[in-house]
Amino acid sequence: MSNRPLLHPTTGLVTFGRVPEAQSGVYRIESGDIHLRMGKHTGPNRGFGAAHIWAEHQKEMAQRGFFAEADVPSYVAAIVCVGTPLYFTAGDMRNTRLLAVRSATGMAVLEQHYLRDAVVVWSVVTAYSGNRKGGSLVGAVL
Repeated sequence: MSNRPLLHPTTGLVTFGRVPEAQSGVYRIESGDIHLRMGKHTGPNRGFGAAHIWAEHQKEMAQRGFFAEADVPSYVAAIVCVGTPLYFTAGDMRNTRLLAVRSATGMAVLEQHYLRDAVVVWSVVTAYSGNRKGGSLVGAVL
């Protein structure tokens, strides 16, 4: 249930965009579709996906006009859209993560995952207000 993909509110597709292939120093960023999962929230700063975003950031969402948990896909779509800059930081090597930063709207943390058939997807871990541009610019959402 927590890995159930949510649909983009405008397109009705499971993808919220695409991360292009890129290089940052010695690190290769693999291309893949961006997905938002139902997710789960297990405590402060612990969890992923829509359930986690709502539990941690509902006040920030309300300030931007998103008032219900069902609005999380619309909130994410406002941040993760074509042209949103992507930043890579090599801090935590357990997971490959990117920051999608839309300065006026907020930012999202994307984490690389592999599906069973070795297809790369980038899962939305969280999304929140802010525009911290950490790391190296590696491209933009396609």
